[in-house]
Amino acid sequence: MALRQMMLRMLEGEKYQVRGAADGQEGLKAFFSWQPDLVVLDVMLPGMDGLTLLERIREVSDAAVIILSALGREHQKVRGLRSGADDYLSKPSSIPEFLARVEALLRRVKEAPKIEAVYEDPTLQIDFLRHKVQLRSQEVELSPTEFRLLTVLVKNAGVVLSSERLLDLVWGEAEVGSENVRVYISSLRKKLEGGPTQLIETVREFGYRYNVSRE
Repeated sequence: MALRQMMLRMLEGEKYQVRGAADGQEGLKAFFSWQPDLVVLDVMLPGMDGLTLLERIREVSDAAVIILSALGREHQKVRGLRSGADDYLSKPSSIPEFLARVEALLRRVKEAPKIEAVYEDPTLQIDFLRHKVQLRSQEVELSPTEFRLLTVLVKNAGVVLSSERLLDLVWGEAEVGSENVRVYISSLRKKLEGGPTQLIETVREFGYRYNVSRE
């Protein structure tokens, strides 16, 4: 906790906008709500470990990720990089080197081609940055959890996602219970209904998928 707070203050001192998380579940929720350009990630996190969190991030985003961990052996670094990290630093790391790595990655993000921040099909429009959803040009009010759920479904359009997978991606933990998925799927359907295409389909005994409308 002391190290996390120190890093937050240090990055704020360099004029970066930052947000901290105490564990993997909290980190996943913060990632969805804030959508940062760069994530500094420890491997040994309470609850969901850092590599699992990295996998969840990579399923929906190309945001830059630096692993900063006490696990500094070569095979641990290789595993982290192969899991999708852009850089891997061992603790303890010098402050100048850490800041230089952050600066280099953010520069790469700035120079990279921009990923579409808006999704659009004949029925649905989503502005991921502003958290705005429109159904047939009419704005739809969604809760933060509903928005995260819809985002995951849309970014995996056509793919059947099990309740367990959705719990991981949206809530960050399976302990919440699959009933949460059913409740929020039902809520989303009520807000997105009213057309010839069922946008969110239940695939019996397998899970749910988003169907791109052909209206």
